[in-house]
Amino acid sequence: MTEEQELPAFPIRAYQLIPDPNRPDVVALAIETEQGHSLFLATREILEDLGRDLLNRAAKMPAKTQPR
Repeated sequence: MTEEQELPAFPIRAYQLIPDPNRPDVVALAIETEQGHSLFLATREILEDLGRDLLNRAAKMPAKTQPR
């Protein structure tokens, strides 16, 4: 059995998708926070699922209001 662990959460400042010319089947997803950078490798299937999940979640969030 695994124990639940609370992980720290940091706002994303920037992200970048970095292709690898030697491995066209994966891409590196670099995420920058105030604490530094994290790098993740993702396949096409993961990127497609992540994109759908992000769009679905964004649709449930309130729209950003424009400052007056």
